[in-house]
Amino acid sequence: MLDDTAESQELPELVESAALGSDAAAEDTPLKSRLLLPLFVPLLSILIVAVLVLNISRVFLAGDEDSAVVVGIIITLSILGGASLVAAAPRLRTSSLVLILGGVLVFVSFAGLISLGPSLNDGEAGAASGVVNPPGKSVGTVAVTAGPGYSFNGVQFTGNYNAPAGIVTIDYGGASGHTLAFQDPKYNGFLLGTDAGRKHSEKVKLAPGKYTIYCTVPGHEGLGMRATITVAAK
Repeated sequence: MLDDTAESQELPELVESAALGSDAAAEDTPLKSRLLLPLFVPLLSILIVAVLVLNISRVFLAGDEDSAVVVGIIITLSILGGASLVAAAPRLRTSSLVLILGGVLVFVSFAGLISLGPSLNDGEAGAASGVVNPPGKSVGTVAVTAGPGYSFNGVQFTGNYNAPAGIVTIDYGGASGHTLAFQDPKYNGFLLGTDAGRKHSEKVKLAPGKYTIYCTVPGHEGLGMRATITVAAK
C-alpha cells in the first residue's frame, strides 16, 4: 500500500515535467520560424543569385559576340526546360529538387571558374582593342589642332573632318591644356591630350556615320571645342 501511494504521488510530477518540456519545445519552434527563417532564407537566396550572376557574366565575357548569343540561348532553354520538368512532376521530392538545384549551382560555378582567366583578359583589353586602338594598318589620318583659343583648327562648334571607314589614326596637337575624346560611349577608352605625357596619336575603328569629338576639360566644349568627324561609306 505504501508503494502504491508513493507511485501515485510521483506520477503527477512526471506528467507536469513532460508538459513543461512540451511547452518549451512549442515556444522554441515559433522562435525559429518567426525570427531565424525570415532572416536566413533571403540572405541565402541573395548569395545564390549573386554566385549565379557572377559566374554567368564570366562565361559571357570569356567569349565573343557569337558565343555569348549561344550561351544565352542555352541558358534560356535550360531554364524553360527545368521549369517544365518541375511543373510536370509536382510530386517531386524536396530532396530531389534540392539535388537538381545544387547540381546546377555547382555546374555554373565550375564554368565561371574555368572562364575566369579569359574573362579578366577580355575586360582588361576592352579599352585597348576593338574600336579603340585596333590592330591593323590605318586607312586614313585625321589631324586635329587645339586652338587658337577654344577651337579645333580655328573653328568653333561647326568644325568638320572627313575620314574613310575602317581603322583611322587621329593625330592631336596644338596649344597645351586640351584633350580630345569621342562622345559616343563605344569610344570611352579613347583620349588624347596636348600636354606632355599624354598620347597625341591613337588609332580608332570608325564605321560610316558622324562622330562628335570634344575637349573633356570642364567648360571647354561649351566654349567651342566641339567638332564632327564624318565617315563616308566605302
